[in-house]
Amino acid sequence: MKKYILLAVVAAFCASAAYAQNPVNRTADVFTKGVKTSNVTLNPQGGFMNVEMDIDYASAAVPKKESLDIYPVLTDGTHSVKLPAIGIYGSNRYYKYLRENGNPKKDFKLLNAKNAPASEHYSAKVPYESWMDNCQLLLQQTRRECCNKSLGQGIQTLAGYTKPVPFKFQPDFQYVQPVAEAVKNRAEQGEAYLAYAVGKSAVVESFKDNAAEIAKITDFVKVLRNNPDEYKVKGIALKGYASPDGSYAVNEKLAKARTESLKAVISKALGDRNIPVSTSYVAEDWDGVCKWIESSSLDKKDEILAIAKGDLKPDAKDKKLSSAYPVQYKQIKNECYPSLRRAGYVVDYEVVPYVDVNQIKEKVNSNPKDLSLNEFFMAANSCPAGSPEFCSIMEKALTQYPSNEIAILNAANSAMSAGDMERAEQLLSKLPDNGTSKQAPYFTYAKAVCMAINGKYAKAAQLFNSIKDKVPAAAKALDQLTKGGVLELMSK
Repeated sequence: MKKYILLAVVAAFCASAAYAQNPVNRTADVFTKGVKTSNVTLNPQGGFMNVEMDIDYASAAVPKKESLDIYPVLTDGTHSVKLPAIGIYGSNRYYKYLRENGNPKKDFKLLNAKNAPASEHYSAKVPYESWMDNCQLLLQQTRRECCNKSLGQGIQTLAGYTKPVPFKFQPDFQYVQPVAEAVKNRAEQGEAYLAYAVGKSAVVESFKDNAAEIAKITDFVKVLRNNPDEYKVKGIALKGYASPDGSYAVNEKLAKARTESLKAVISKALGDRNIPVSTSYVAEDWDGVCKWIESSSLDKKDEILAIAKGDLKPDAKDKKLSSAYPVQYKQIKNECYPSLRRAGYVVDYEVVPYVDVNQIKEKVNSNPKDLSLNEFFMAANSCPAGSPEFCSIMEKALTQYPSNEIAILNAANSAMSAGDMERAEQLLSKLPDNGTSKQAPYFTYAKAVCMAINGKYAKAAQLFNSIKDKVPAAAKALDQLTKGGVLELMSK
């Protein structure tokens, strides 16, 4: 009989495959000779599935020679578990059962129909298992007469339970397209460290490493010049530096002469009179001295730095350092001063705008400084939003434009799409809370999205509400929070 009941229960579940996700509460009895139920609930709590219902026994009307077995069963169609059963037995069968079986076990409640209550509240619980995330409570009823002959049976669905899906905010990231640059001006900066014969100002290419240092400038310019379809060289600016070693007057002459000599060498190497080369010089690089001292571990560093930054004239400053701190001055002279004798250079050039996305994506990896922020955006948009390549391009755009608010915003959005909330929060903290720019509402929107993803729904809702008239996606996000019920829950 138990095997039959289990098969019948599974069959009943399959027959009710169209069962809706919302729980049902049937009071009509599909088995007209059985009990009726009402107020049926399935409630998982404390690691158990709790079953509650009211049972109307009066409707069963069991005669003396008959019995009615009632079996509540939880099932998902594959798994099942039987709950404590109830037997309503007519007086003849009731006493016969006791004579043959003794008192029933705790999972079976035996009632004499003669004095059974008209109704009672049924309560049971079983350990919760994962398959109960989507299950039904079925009621098997079987009426029998003597010799256990079946007079009929019925199976009905009393209620269903579907585990609620936790609310998860579904963000709609709003990326902002940057304005295209009218003219893409670029400047390549660097330094060349040249060696000179003692007391000489002429730049000799064959002397020590001068050829390699000069090539730092000329090789780059030649690459630009040899690709006129992409680049236009506008000019080269040279700036010579001398150390404070020696008199200021001599250093000034050396810095100027050495810079002019370098100009002549570079002009000759390029062989292009259409590229203007300008020069300037710094006779004694005291800024460089101060930076070196700040990063050093010199004894009395603060006192020495105060002199280097002071208002004394250059020669007097150098003399005071050498007399007041001779040991430290010797280290400065040997380690710092040589590195100050150099030439800084800036190559100004113009890059053509790119329209081919494949070419832009190649530039992202090979020469990203040639790209405008808008071109980075074009390359990213050619990839699936939120994909690793998309996020990588947004990060590289930020590397090239670290202080640009649109670059920061877009990189923050891509970080959120990749689930890197720590990175997103770090970037969003750099954006103003109440900016006046056209993009300011999108900064607020991104911060609200970040809060919503992190479960800070009330604060996110306030921000969405403040910009819903300016950013359409904010109104939709606010509606999502409202329909998700999280705002109502937080207000209680």
